[in-house]
Amino acid sequence: MRVSKLQVVRHLVQSAVLLLFLVIGLIGFLSTLVLGEGIFFGSLSSSTALGVIVLTDPYAFLGAIAASKALPALALFVGALTIVVVYALIRGRVFCGWVCPLGLFVELANWIGDKTGLRKRTALARPLPRYSKIISAVAILLLSAVIGIPVFELVSPVAALPRLFVLGVALGIWVFLAIVLLELFFPGRLWCNGLCPVGGLYEAVGSVGFVGIRNHRGCTRCNRCKEVCLADDRILDEVIAGTKTAVSAGDCLICGKCVDVCPAGTLKWRFGPAFVQPAEKSLPARSRKPQGGR
Repeated sequence: MRVSKLQVVRHLVQSAVLLLFLVIGLIGFLSTLVLGEGIFFGSLSSSTALGVIVLTDPYAFLGAIAASKALPALALFVGALTIVVVYALIRGRVFCGWVCPLGLFVELANWIGDKTGLRKRTALARPLPRYSKIISAVAILLLSAVIGIPVFELVSPVAALPRLFVLGVALGIWVFLAIVLLELFFPGRLWCNGLCPVGGLYEAVGSVGFVGIRNHRGCTRCNRCKEVCLADDRILDEVIAGTKTAVSAGDCLICGKCVDVCPAGTLKWRFGPAFVQPAEKSLPARSRKPQGGR
C-alpha cells in the first residue's frame, strides 16, 4: 500500500524528536565534561535548557508526587502543566502518534512482521479494553505511593532511547527492546493500546482537543479505516454508523491513516472545539442515484 505524504511527515516528526533528544543528551554530556555544567540536560521525562527553561512529562511529574508524597518545585509544576495543556489542546494522544519514539519503532516492527508473515492474527489481536491504559496509569501511581519510588521511571521504555547519553543503558532499554520484539509477532499493539500509562494519561485528556477526525455523509461501510487504525478500531464505530459526526474517543492518535485510506473521502480532518453532535444516518454512497437521470 502506498504511503501518504502525511504519514511520511509524521514519521519524520517522530524521528526528529528522537534525534533532538539524542543530540540534546550528547550536548549536555559534553558540555558537562568541558564546562563543568550542562547547557542542555534531559529526556522526554524532564528537560532543562540553560538552567532556566524546565519542561516535565506530566506522568513523570505525577509519579514523583506519588512517590515523595510532597509537592515538587513550582518550575516542575509549570513545566508539566505546559506540556499537558499543549497536548490536550491539540489532542491528548498526539504524543503517541507524532512524538513518542517507541511508537515509531513499534510501527516499524508491525510493518516488518506483516511483510515477513511473522505477525499472525491471534487471540491477542484485541487483548485488552482500550481503557486499560488509564487503569494501568492509576495502578502504577498507587504502587509508587506505596513503595516510595516512581516505578514507571525505572522501567520507562518511552524515554529509554533519549536517555542514552544521560543515564546510559538502563532497564528501560531492555523493556523497549522487549516491546518491539513482541510487536514483530503479535498484532494488537498490546503496549501502546493496552498497557502504556503515559498513553493512558493522554487518553484521559484526549477528548477535548481542537484537532480530530470528522465523518461526512457518504460512508460506504467498507471498514478500511478500521483496518489501519493505530488505536482500538472501535473508536470509529460511531462515525461509521452515523451516530456521531466525529471521533470523540480520547484514544485517537490523530495519525490520519483513516483519512488516507477512505475511498469515498468521507473521513476528513476537523479543526475546532470538540463539540460532537449526533449526526443524521448517512446512506452508503453506492446506493445514491445520480441526478439528472444520467
